[in-house]
Order: sequence, then structure tokens, then C-alpha cells
Amino acid sequence: MDSAGELLDRLCSQPIAGPVVPESTRILMLSIVNPQVERNGAATVTRGLLKALELPPLRAQVECIPVRTEPRRWHRLAQARSLIGSLATDLPAKAAFLHSRQLREKVQARIRSEHYDLLVLNGSDLLWISEYLPVSVPQVLVAHNIEHLLYSSQIKNLGWVYRPLRALLRNDCKRLRNFEWDGMGETENAIFLSHAEAVYAARFCEGLRSTTIPPLFDYRPWRRRRREAGTILEIGYLGNFRWWPNRLGLRWLAAKVLPHVKSPIRLNLFGYGSGSVWRGDPRIVGRGVVEELERVWETCDFVICPSFSSAGVCVKLAEAIYNGVPVLATTEAARGLSLGNDPALVLLDKPEEWVEFLDSAAARDLAGRQVSEKLAGRFAVDSHKDALQQFVLDVISRKAACGAAG
Repeated sequence: MDSAGELLDRLCSQPIAGPVVPESTRILMLSIVNPQVERNGAATVTRGLLKALELPPLRAQVECIPVRTEPRRWHRLAQARSLIGSLATDLPAKAAFLHSRQLREKVQARIRSEHYDLLVLNGSDLLWISEYLPVSVPQVLVAHNIEHLLYSSQIKNLGWVYRPLRALLRNDCKRLRNFEWDGMGETENAIFLSHAEAVYAARFCEGLRSTTIPPLFDYRPWRRRRREAGTILEIGYLGNFRWWPNRLGLRWLAAKVLPHVKSPIRLNLFGYGSGSVWRGDPRIVGRGVVEELERVWETCDFVICPSFSSAGVCVKLAEAIYNGVPVLATTEAARGLSLGNDPALVLLDKPEEWVEFLDSAAARDLAGRQVSEKLAGRFAVDSHKDALQQFVLDVISRKAACGAAG
């Protein structure tokens, strides 16, 4: 029996008939992020989807309206206000956080003045706006995560300071679950980042039509020459360290792994919050935000992805693989990406396994490896654009057929 990776390779190797496209396809995307200015995982995924839709043969004209042009200031305070405010509304806190009358009015005005063939809700937290959109125009949800599963994982990993709030948060999580399933069912069409999440959602949303499109990248991948590790093994950890999964991964490393590693290593942190996130170990160095990812790849012998959240996909792992960079990660980080076996990808879960690996010659051997072009190519825009474009056209044509029949 073929493995999941072998099956995916075989399917991807088969020619896909290009979609039959109309002369012009206009799409309005309502987005939880601004892909032009933000550099988080959701924005990265959004940029890949936009590029895939704009490429030929579809050449869709996509207008993206983010909830906010800039990320919200005082983020945690705004989250707390949303949690308290949600007690007096029908919306769970995550949806209330992005609820905006200004966005609703802007979208309604745009739809009245312009024709669109498709409306895309880029993020499940925007499902609240669906009731304000015309039923004559089909909708597609981009589900970056199964949000209530991610929320549940966050609640389980909260520190003792937040324990008095757990009952409140669990109740809010149940409301989020109902909100999410009801919204998906009404939208009827969804794009997931992993096949596992598509299958899971289908169990609760009867009749949901979906496709799976992993994180995609359209820039020329960085392919380094073979290198050997120096006296100090340079390890990279890229991410937003204001986001709880990355903070959790760093605490796990600092408490359970690094104190037991005897080999000379340096952990280089790149991204928001990395400059001041940890000062308890001189081997952890915050490098701050980088504008060019080549700086990360050039600095480090390999990168790590110690993820423990049980939802979503690890976009930074996908991007490292796309660029051929060797990776040490947990199996949770690789969940949903159908990576198969590659010598440049090492998956370990127990802290003692990480310690043993980092103290061994295998770590230096990993530094000299490169992800195969075959595996890296799974995250190229060209590998999935036809499937995405065909799904979009099917949604549009199905709605048009139903309208004609009615």
C-alpha cells in the first residue's frame, strides 16, 4: 500500500486539465489580515492564494479588503475586551474581536456599486459577515485553522495565572465551535490547508464542498550550497514570539532541552518579540524582525519548529522546506503537510530525543543536507493553482446553475 506521501506524488505527477475560464472573473476577498503589510502565517498563506488566483489561465481580478489596514494596537487588551463584550452578544470572543460595522458597511457599499463573481471570506473569524452578503453571489471560506480546536489547545496550555478564567474560556470555546460549524455549513464551500482538517470538517458540516491547498510560495526559492557546521552549531527559530504556540515552544526548549545539551550551540530567534523574549540562557540570541528571509537561511545550519498546538499547519515549516532548508521539528509541526520521508527533515517529540540528537554527529550531518526539490516543489504556487482555480470556477458555475434553475 502506498504511503500518503507516495500517493500525493503520484497524483501530482498526473497531468491536470486546465480549467475552462470565462473572459473575466472578479473576486472580492474579505480578510482577517492585510497581506500587503503583515508577515505572519495567515498573511503568508493569503499572498500565496492571491497569486494562484491571479495567474493564468484564470487571471482573476481579486480585490482584498482587510478588517484593518494595520494590526490592532494593544492586542491583548483588545482581546480581553472582546471576551468580556462577547458575554452580551451572540458572537464568541474571536469573532467579536474582528466584528466591525465599518467593514460591513464598506463591503456592502462595494457590492452595490461593483459586480463580483465570488466572495471569499479569508478566515473563519469573519463568518459573522456572511448574513450581510447577497445570497446571489457564491461564497468560499478560507479556513486557516479549525479555530475552536486551536482555541481548545490554547486553553489547555494556559499557565496557572489564567486558571480562574478556564471555565469562562471553555464556554466561549463551545460557542466558537457552534459558530464555526454553522458558518461553514451556510457558506457551503471551503479551502483548507490540510486534508486532515477537510475530512474533520466534513464530519460536522454535511454537504460541505472543499479543496485542500497547502501554504504556497511564488518567489524564487533560496537554494544554498552544501555547508558544514562550524565550532558552534547555529540553530534558527523563526516566528512571531508574541503568539502563544511559539512562546510555548520556546519555553519547552529553554526548560527541557537546552539545559541538558552539552554541545556548543546557539539558538537564533527571528521575528516579532524575539529581541526580548528570553534572557535566561546566553545561548539564546534574539535577532529581531528580518525583512529578507535569506538572512535566516544564511545564518543558520538548520531551523527548528517545536510546535505543540493540535490545529492548523506550520507555515514556517512549509516555507523552510520550500527553500530547501534542513529542519528539526516535532511531529505536530509536520501535521497535515504530507511530507513523507526526506533526509533533511528530522521529526522528534520527546525532549530527551532532542537532547540526544543535538549532542550527536547527526545534528552536524543535518546541517549539510538539503531538502529535495521534489518535496520543496509541493509548496510552489504552480503545483496547486490549477486545482484551486478549478474549484473556484466550479463554485461559481454551480451557483449560476442554481440561480438559472430557480
